[in-house]
Amino acid sequence: MIERLLLKHLTKKGKIAYFVGVILLLVLLGYFMLEVQNYSLDDDRITIVLAMIVVNLLWAGVCFLCWKKPKEEVLKS
Repeated sequence: MIERLLLKHLTKKGKIAYFVGVILLLVLLGYFMLEVQNYSLDDDRITIVLAMIVVNLLWAGVCFLCWKKPKEEVLKS
């Protein structure tokens, strides 16, 4: 959902950085929450899903600020 809106405003490097960053950050979040903090998928499912959504939104904002296309390119596409 967010990708469709975001990807038309990112450069090619921004698209690559977005997907690689999301994968890495979600893996790190999963490791931290499941291994370090000892959350369980049965009891703390809502907490884990909300954390995943927040990480995705924050990384989308960082990618948009760093790798957005100039306005002329967005208007053409």
